[in-house]
Amino acid sequence: MRSRAGAEGRCGMARGMGRWRLLANVGFAAAVLAVAGFGLFQVANRRWQVQPTFRVRAQFPSVVGVEPGHRVRFQGIDAGVVEKVAPPARPGDPVELVLRIDEGLRRLVRQDTTARIVVEGMIGARVVDLKPGVADAPAVAEGALIRSEPPTDLADLMRQAGDSLRKFDATAKEAQAGLEHLAAVAADVRDGKGSLGKLVRDDAVYDNLVALTRRGEKAVEKLDDDLMAIKQTWPISRYFESRSYYERDKVLYRPGSHREARSLTAEELFEPGRAILTPVGQTRLDEVARWSQASGRYRAEIVIAAFTDPGPDPDLAEALTQEQADAVCKYLVDRHGVNSAGWFRKRKVAAVGFGSHPPPLDAEAARLPSRRVDIILFTPQA
Repeated sequence: MRSRAGAEGRCGMARGMGRWRLLANVGFAAAVLAVAGFGLFQVANRRWQVQPTFRVRAQFPSVVGVEPGHRVRFQGIDAGVVEKVAPPARPGDPVELVLRIDEGLRRLVRQDTTARIVVEGMIGARVVDLKPGVADAPAVAEGALIRSEPPTDLADLMRQAGDSLRKFDATAKEAQAGLEHLAAVAADVRDGKGSLGKLVRDDAVYDNLVALTRRGEKAVEKLDDDLMAIKQTWPISRYFESRSYYERDKVLYRPGSHREARSLTAEELFEPGRAILTPVGQTRLDEVARWSQASGRYRAEIVIAAFTDPGPDPDLAEALTQEQADAVCKYLVDRHGVNSAGWFRKRKVAAVGFGSHPPPLDAEAARLPSRRVDIILFTPQA
């Protein structure tokens, strides 16, 4: 009797353990399926396969580096993917890209929208960037063909830079030859070969000096043209732009952007006559940072312009205001990250010291204190 009862107890325990183990296995399998389903949903979402979308087409002479699945952006926003790369029907015909775009952006994509192939970063992947058209243009239809810009190849850019550098080298050699000629003339005068009056009265020497002057003027003009060409050649232009040297006199003139500005006096920002921020100045810049990062201003470029009173030494005034603008820029970037415009995106922040010679002012700016720092937001208009 006792052995039979013991056996029945052990059997009941085994059945109980089997039931709980079965429930645990079912729960584990359900969790695995849930994780796998979530992963598949994320992959599909990344490839824009589960959201409502619409399609447009764009044609390019060449689509080097662009494949199905590459990203499509609209004013920097992740807007969709390249769905298909259609080869040309005949040799020399364009290659067609089929772009699948988020349905929520249909109201922004107009018939005059332009597609272009760009590179993210210095050596990043290629993406298709959609440049918006005018606001009153008709909306694009499903499957419509939109305009496109031919992509600029890196080899072409470097070739342009090489041509500009060769022109610069030729101009430098020409200028060097002119300077050597001038040095020879100066050496003759220093050695007592004739007098200044004799040189002036000598028609041949006079003609040579006039010709040399004209030659020097042409060399300087060519040098300026070549320097401008170099400054506008990628990636050299990035250096000048980041140092605020490129088109400095026009940095406050943006006719295609909406302008918003805050002005702070030098007295409430810095120690007297210096570029060191005071605690009160830091508090005021905290308020400016919150204003610049408000909704709707994340796309704006920031220009920090410093000004001061006219003084006896314009160079010292310019050096002071440049350091003051740099101090404000460093505080706003380091403390508040105002140069960030979202994930993996930066917006331009330029610091410029104008010294005591600011650009032409409008009536409103003329009433502001001469010793001040302006924080200006330029938001591009679509």
